[in-house]
Amino acid sequence: MNRRNILSGLSAAALAGGLRPARAALPAGLQVLGAPNASTIVLVRLLESGAWQAAAPGTRFRLWRDTDELRAGIVSGETRLFTTPSHVPALFANRGVPVRLLAIVSMGHLYVVSDDAKVASLSDLRGRRVTTFFRNDMPDLVFRALLRKEGLEPGRDLEIDYVATPMEAAQLAIAGRASTVLLSEPPATMAITMAERSGRTLYRAISLQAEWGRHFGHPRIPMAGVALHQSLIDEAPEVLALLRSGLPEAARWVFANPEEAGTLAERTMDIRAPLFRRALGNLNIEVVGARAMQAEIMAFYRVLLDLNPAAIGGRLPDESLFLDL
Repeated sequence: MNRRNILSGLSAAALAGGLRPARAALPAGLQVLGAPNASTIVLVRLLESGAWQAAAPGTRFRLWRDTDELRAGIVSGETRLFTTPSHVPALFANRGVPVRLLAIVSMGHLYVVSDDAKVASLSDLRGRRVTTFFRNDMPDLVFRALLRKEGLEPGRDLEIDYVATPMEAAQLAIAGRASTVLLSEPPATMAITMAERSGRTLYRAISLQAEWGRHFGHPRIPMAGVALHQSLIDEAPEVLALLRSGLPEAARWVFANPEEAGTLAERTMDIRAPLFRRALGNLNIEVVGARAMQAEIMAFYRVLLDLNPAAIGGRLPDESLFLDL
């Protein structure tokens, strides 16, 4: 057996409550940043496992609030393990920062929510005003790429209003101040639920994942993943063994234990447990190794490159970006 197989076996046993890692190989007090979306629950679950705590005592987890905060943490070296929109590692790699993408954990969690039951496809947005968030970042780029495929041009065929966060967009929809909004999950589920309680009906009108499949051949979007800095791999290679064995197991645990997962999300990610449980089926959580998805991710990068080259640093990244899970 090679070193990777041995380490993977040890980690799997530790996660199952058996063997503990032979030594505390990971840096004590490691800071981990999590993307403010519900798929981060997969990494959170792993970080709280016995195997991780034994190997990396004192690991600190917190959510980053915007990509500028994430970028600052990576550049400063303060953060070397994080969940992230999938284009950010490509951007860093193209700027000479040795970041590696290990796995995709979310295959897309974007939905158009509307108070008009007639809205059922992207073409139905013609002539409408859509409120969305994170201008020129992942949700906006995906939305505009699909609009382009549909032959719709913002400013000509529809209007797009931007707000700072998905929660702000959701609140506007709940209050009836925005008729049609693009939301991530779980804000989409929250908006639909809260509007119903106030006597209004909001519809989950369009799945951007389904629209992506119609236009690009795969009904999923490699939107968010787990990445790490090469220095962490060099300093503590056992981190890969823990991540490789632990991430798929953590995802299985989330779906097998929705009540406990909701409690964990509320404690660590500021997502109310009932809301997390209701949204779980729409999160499209799926853990797939970056190397195994390389062709699909590169196709995604090409779409972003055509739409906004600056999003990934002006060119496709080298294949060294992608790690095996």
